[in-house]
Amino acid sequence: MPEVRMDDQHVARPIVLPGDRRVQVIAYPDGSIEFRVSGLPYVLAEARLGDPDAHEAIVKLSPGKQGSAAAYNYVEELEKRARG
Repeated sequence: MPEVRMDDQHVARPIVLPGDRRVQVIAYPDGSIEFRVSGLPYVLAEARLGDPDAHEAIVKLSPGKQGSAAAYNYVEELEKRARG
């Protein structure tokens, strides 16, 4: 994923997902990382350490299909879009 450097931030170009949703990653000089996702609502479904040898972390977002109230809102929004 190509990056654009803005000041001391590294801003990745957005990735277009199905349904015209977008995800973008921004890395900051202090080592923190920000994920920007359009097409709300989303809920945090999983956050864990991955393979220790690969020094990775895994963060999974779900469009509310984990039994939360966001699932109902998401389905309702999709139905509304389908009706026009």
